[in-house]
Amino acid sequence: MRMLAVLALVLWFQQAHAGLAPQVDAAITARVEEELRETGAPGAAVAILRDGEIVYLKGFGRTSVEEDGHPVTPDTLFRLGSTTKMMTALVALDDAAAGRLDLDAPLRTYVKDLHPAIGKVTLRQLLTHTAGLAEGKPSVESHDDAALGKMVLEWGKDAMFAPAGDVFSYTSPGYWLAGYVLERVHGKPYAEVMRERLFEPLGMPRSTLRPLEAITHPLAQGHEDQGADLKVVRPMAENTAQYPAGSVFSTARELAAFAAVLLNGGRSEGRQVLSPPAVHAFFTANVALPGGDGALYGFGLVSYPLAGTPVFEHGGVRRGYGSHLRFFPEKRGAIVLLTNRNGVTLGNTRETITASVFGLTEPPPPEVPAAPVTAAEARRYTGTYAHKDLARATVLWDGRQLVLETEGKQPLTRARGDTFRTAEGEEVTFVFRPGEERARYLHRDLLSSVRTGG
Repeated sequence: MRMLAVLALVLWFQQAHAGLAPQVDAAITARVEEELRETGAPGAAVAILRDGEIVYLKGFGRTSVEEDGHPVTPDTLFRLGSTTKMMTALVALDDAAAGRLDLDAPLRTYVKDLHPAIGKVTLRQLLTHTAGLAEGKPSVESHDDAALGKMVLEWGKDAMFAPAGDVFSYTSPGYWLAGYVLERVHGKPYAEVMRERLFEPLGMPRSTLRPLEAITHPLAQGHEDQGADLKVVRPMAENTAQYPAGSVFSTARELAAFAAVLLNGGRSEGRQVLSPPAVHAFFTANVALPGGDGALYGFGLVSYPLAGTPVFEHGGVRRGYGSHLRFFPEKRGAIVLLTNRNGVTLGNTRETITASVFGLTEPPPPEVPAAPVTAAEARRYTGTYAHKDLARATVLWDGRQLVLETEGKQPLTRARGDTFRTAEGEEVTFVFRPGEERARYLHRDLLSSVRTGG
């Protein structure tokens, strides 16, 4: 009997350390189910890694609201959206570590037929959103592999809104161009580069860029609101020219495998499948996001400290889907969240897991009154700011305070330094060039606009 008791204790210990405590597991499951009800998302898949191992892997709901919808499993494919960017960046980092390319060489080193202004940009600048490329829609719509090259080779100087290296501004076109550099370096389409350099080595056989491959596996249909109803997106959004910034299909299980390789120093099943320098660079961020709150950008990942622990993460939205990957490198932990409703990324579930599994919670910082703006200081900020035709805002001084004018007028209250806040809580930051007395850029929601007058 004593031996049986010892064996039972050992088994309990192994189970407790292999997975989550039952009450934690149940609480996370309940939170996912609650958030699916709140958001109306038909389905989701969730994975959690701790100490480099998968400790939670489940599917929820259904692949479609229609009659032929099936239960979501950990092996159901979802489209990721902008979380694809970290994968594009990772292949570039691994190529750089192997000497196949130089992140700091001008792009004309690899693509000689780019416009000269764009050819001066570096791959590092593209991957960190500091290349000065404007955000915008693709100028080419095609299902052909040649679409990516056709598009970026058409770009002229007007594809840039700012000098390279001048300011951070989130841009998918920068990643489209980075993907084309990978095409030229490897001599094959971006989708095949990703298959050979990332999906196959990291044990992700179902992951793909190609919809005609994705539909041969269990696939969650994307959903969006159409009038008062939630409908399947038809036809599926598909443009080969957009692949490098947001089009990977993957599963919770395969993304967990992806995360495990990164958290284990690039090793998978005893093999080194990613170079240690590439993994180190992946979890390094040194481009400060405007705003002065400590957030940094690395290679397809935003980083910030949470209760003193570095967090690296990125979310994604592709028409009909939402995704989010969060990494805790120091804890060898990660969270994978996938849904099949447009824009739903399970933020409440993410914070519940962060607190219950990794013990990371941080109360909001105390509000410290910031110095009000004086009439003399206001001139530093006033003017009209535009990001091509995508965004336009005017900052005015009404005699008492700064006012942000877009579709309406919103008073601005200083939050800290050159960062201000609207009554709705949106933060805007004014960015100055060295030696200049007036702001050159206005940064809102990861996008920077250049001052055009006033």
